Amino acid sequence: MSKTSVSTLRKAIRQELITYLGAGTINHEKYADTFDYEGLNIENFDQLKKLHFVLAPDVVNYVDRIPEWIRRIKSVTREQTETVRGEIRGSIDWRETRQARAAAGYNDPTLFVVRDSEVAYDIPENRVVKKLLAVIAEPLTNDVEAIDQEWRSMWNDQDIVDLQQLLAQNIHLDALPEPERISLSERDLTTARRSRHRLYTESHRLYRLYDDLLNNRFENERVRELLSETLIAPSADHKVFELFCVFGVIRRLRRRHPELELRRIDTGTDVLARLKDDERRIEVYYDQSGPLEFFESYPSPKELQSPKIPEMVRRHAEALDAHERAVDTFLDADTAGSFYSGRPDFLILQYSLNKDEQDRGILTDVIIGEVKYTRIQSTFSTGLRELFEYLYFARENQQYLFGNDTSDINVTGLLCTDGVETEVESVESISHLTPAKLGFDLT
Repeated sequence: MSKTSVSTLRKAIRQELITYLGAGTINHEKYADTFDYEGLNIENFDQLKKLHFVLAPDVVNYVDRIPEWIRRIKSVTREQTETVRGEIRGSIDWRETRQARAAAGYNDPTLFVVRDSEVAYDIPENRVVKKLLAVIAEPLTNDVEAIDQEWRSMWNDQDIVDLQQLLAQNIHLDALPEPERISLSERDLTTARRSRHRLYTESHRLYRLYDDLLNNRFENERVRELLSETLIAPSADHKVFELFCVFGVIRRLRRRHPELELRRIDTGTDVLARLKDDERRIEVYYDQSGPLEFFESYPSPKELQSPKIPEMVRRHAEALDAHERAVDTFLDADTAGSFYSGRPDFLILQYSLNKDEQDRGILTDVIIGEVKYTRIQSTFSTGLRELFEYLYFARENQQYLFGNDTSDINVTGLLCTDGVETEVESVESISHLTPAKLGFDLT
């Protein structure tokens, strides 16, 4: 039986994603960390939004029409006066000339004030055009031009080069300030919107969309449509399924704890989502260890001298120790072998809060999650083993959490698959979740 298609998964989480982003209840920066577009280095959420803006069909069509529209770019004729001596260019303003000569003491008959006309392009409508072209060119130049991926098929290399040359060489646009020096006012945008020329009305519409997108105005219908057309979701299939599962787990948490409010996320935190009231807080981490540790150093050969230690364990420790020395000798580099190192796909921590204190709270429950985009039992078995290792090696403040009689923390595991058939839904401290259990309609 085939897996749930990626297009179905994207469709299922699209509205969920837009809603979470719009409410600020998903950590934008940590969400951007999930992207692995080959050849790209997505560093933050703004970069990701700019990329998806230039992938929008309306933006592509706009750039296609620019060479035609730019030939009819608007200009204004401005008259200016200039005081000259001797050589006269333009018409003489005799009234101003007499006043200038009088001010100079009537001693210079070669002094004239002349009027001349100048064709100017630095007007509000054109500033909107140049600013928009610059914000389109930025992600194309920085992120798209150097890679060759199927998802950028609407932009061929010549399209990008033509846009770059237009900005650099068009004599009309060159008469305007550099894009970084253009700060569009409400008046500039309104003037472009009221123009009869489609170049300016489209420039206004797309720049407004860009500004709304960059400022996270997801309640705007145009922004929601853009996100629906160019869904901000990872390109790797397993990443899409991981987000599908994480969003599904958040849904389950909200159903099980309706008294908890899904709160806005501040910057500078690793938390992907947070549910909270006055008494409890639940934190959801995605591809992060949060405050827990999942690392175990390997004991040194000296620590394994006891005759009760099996020979194979001692030999393994000696091999790792020899490896560290050899790497230092060969490469003059340090390395450290670990007995165990891992990071779960998601982590859910529940804290009990004391109303009289402003501290972090007391950790009471831990749910460790592993996601496998599979319907194959052997992959299920691999994920189950990894999940048990996370449970047994999870530590807080150097104290193991699972199977620790001195700890009051309840630790359980969730294994999410695309529908592996199992005999039971849970074993010991681990439960198995499939798409049907996550609350999404996949029809």
